[in-house]
Amino acid sequence: MLKQHLNRQYTIAAPLLKEGHTNYLVLEYKGEEYQRFYHLVKHLFNTLGITHYHIYQGKDEEKIQVFIEVDHLTLEEADSRLLELSDALRQKLTKKWKCLPSSSLPESYNIVTLPYKKLS
Repeated sequence: MLKQHLNRQYTIAAPLLKEGHTNYLVLEYKGEEYQRFYHLVKHLFNTLGITHYHIYQGKDEEKIQVFIEVDHLTLEEADSRLLELSDALRQKLTKKWKCLPSSSLPESYNIVTLPYKKLS
């Protein structure tokens, strides 16, 4: 099934929450300034000392997925950290990304599509 996902025959998604906690924060950008977003995220994370993250390309070239490793955060803690990151990014770029997990979504909607290609 993973091979079919990578060949874009199927789309596989995974839940971000387990019993109200997460080990990943995700920023998903989709837009024409994807290269700028990529470099801005790397610079911001370097400035903030965030070192445990991975950047992937989504199903198409304009979709960037950033996975930030965290240690068993509650949904409220995740929301707070994601809001800080989103606010910092918004100072430099028009918001065309979503943050996951989100307390505004039901737990079953806090899912992320598995990426297709590692960028960083």
